[in-house]
Order: sequence, then C-alpha cells, then structure tokens
Amino acid sequence: MSEPDARGGRINGIRRSWGSLTPAERRRLVAPEGGSCLLAVKGDGGPFTAWATVFERTADRIRTRFEPRFPHVHPHRLRHCFSMRTLEYLVTGYYRQAAKLVRDTDADAALVFYLTKADPLLVLRDLLGHSTVLTTEKYLKRLDMTRIYRHAYETAGVAAGLIEEDAAQLEADGEFDDEAEL
Repeated sequence: MSEPDARGGRINGIRRSWGSLTPAERRRLVAPEGGSCLLAVKGDGGPFTAWATVFERTADRIRTRFEPRFPHVHPHRLRHCFSMRTLEYLVTGYYRQAAKLVRDTDADAALVFYLTKADPLLVLRDLLGHSTVLTTEKYLKRLDMTRIYRHAYETAGVAAGLIEEDAAQLEADGEFDDEAEL
C-alpha cells in the first residue's frame, strides 16, 4: 500500500478506490509506515462510520456514572476542538516570530513580517476547507479568539526577552480590553 489519500491508494502498484476493495482486502491494508490506512474497520472489513452513536453512548455513560451536566457530544464538535487548538498554535507561533524579529532586527522589520505573513485565520480557513474566513469564525467564539490572541501577545514579548511579564500584561490590557467589550 502506498500513496493513500481520501479516495484510495496504490495497492501493489495499481491505483484503487477505497470503495472498490473487498472487506478482506481492507483488513489487509498496511500503510507505508506499517499501520492501518483506515481510521477504523468493522469486523466485516467495511469502514466504521457510526461515530455519532459511539459519542452519544459514551456521553450518556459519563452523564450517568460521573457528571450529570456533561454535554451531548457529536462528531462535528471535533472540528470545533481542532479549530480552537490549531488557532492557538498558529497565533502563538505568529506572535513569537514577530517578537524574535523585533529582538534581532528592529520594530520596522517586525511590522513588515506582521503585514506580509498569512493571517492565522486564513491558514485555519484553508485547513478546514472553508471558502471564507466568515465560515471559519463561526467555529470560534469571539471571546475565545480574544483570549487566544491576548495570551499569545503577552507571552511572545516575554519569551523573546523584550518586556517583563507585568509590563506585558499592562500592554495587553490596553490592546485587548476594548476587544472583550465587542
């Protein structure tokens, strides 16, 4: 098995779609790294697709046994979790690179970097396959976005040795307090 993608892969040198494989062939699939190419396979070799049922049953068990207020969980919620965590990584890296530029060159170089690099929301939009950032923003709550940007803004300057932690918090207060009120 080589070159696996969403539609199929090259099996023994021949390109085949996942749907054309028999259950026995699916069970024998091995990815180039040695693992399975499929996320999950049923006993008959077919693809496992009942994730909504798995999440629903698991959430029901957690509510019954441990926490009655545990929310209902749906597979699509994974996209929201992925969106929030990935945005945190993108924004943190973005601000850290800008802070390093300020430290190593000057503020003008950092401004050029800031204006020329892809916006983290645009990168996330592409990762999620959305046609517009507006759709991507629906996955993100405004308050959480402000928290992510504020935290990255505060920590980047401190990590680069440009500013003390207390001063970073004060500067972030001035930069982001108006945002929280929107």
